[in-house]
Amino acid sequence: MPGEGCIMPRSAADSLARDARKFVFDYFVEQAVPPVLEQIMERYRLRREEAFAVLRGLEEARHLELVPGTQRILMAFPFSAVATPFRVTRPVIGRRYYANCAWDAVAFHSMLHEIIRIDGRCHHCAEPISIELAGGKSRSIPPAPVVYLALPASQWWNDIVLTCSNHMVFFSGESHLDEWRRATQAPAGAILTIEETHALSVPIYRDKLRVEYVRPGKDRLVAHFRSLGLTGDFWRL
Repeated sequence: MPGEGCIMPRSAADSLARDARKFVFDYFVEQAVPPVLEQIMERYRLRREEAFAVLRGLEEARHLELVPGTQRILMAFPFSAVATPFRVTRPVIGRRYYANCAWDAVAFHSMLHEIIRIDGRCHHCAEPISIELAGGKSRSIPPAPVVYLALPASQWWNDIVLTCSNHMVFFSGESHLDEWRRATQAPAGAILTIEETHALSVPIYRDKLRVEYVRPGKDRLVAHFRSLGLTGDFWRL
């Protein structure tokens, strides 16, 4: 365990952050829940404040989100530590996870590189939605569900918990979305097919389970949006 008052060299701190991020994600993959701070303390022989500093660093780097005011992991994108309307199943092994939002549910396919099944709900009427993703293609019962992103990209991280919880959701089809928007005066937002949402997720999620993963920067993300035909003020970061 580092000595009292010891300042960790930058290279060692970077290595610890990289390994701790991988540990959190691997733990979620295997257990469907996050590790607790004490497990990080034990694994890396850290004092509580040191382990918490590691988690705070991962939060600042947008790898995860903590429960506000606590030392507990709430989100490690795309994983959710709490129940949500976005359930993801790996049919091959039967393991199930909660995703943070509709986009994150689809992004499990990018991250795991295998067939997944999504069980969600229409944000308008609560109708069950079932989607299978394989090879970047989706299959669902008509009408085709859509993903609605209410907030422009520049606002997603103003409050990522609020964004995921309320503003990145499934609808059973565009007619359901239209009815809901008329009733709620919701903004136009962006409407994506499941395949478009999967394509959108690729640079952020494809390599998340690799130890050397680095979250793509703004310029790379904007270029990716543009390559998918997603342009204009809504997609500016």
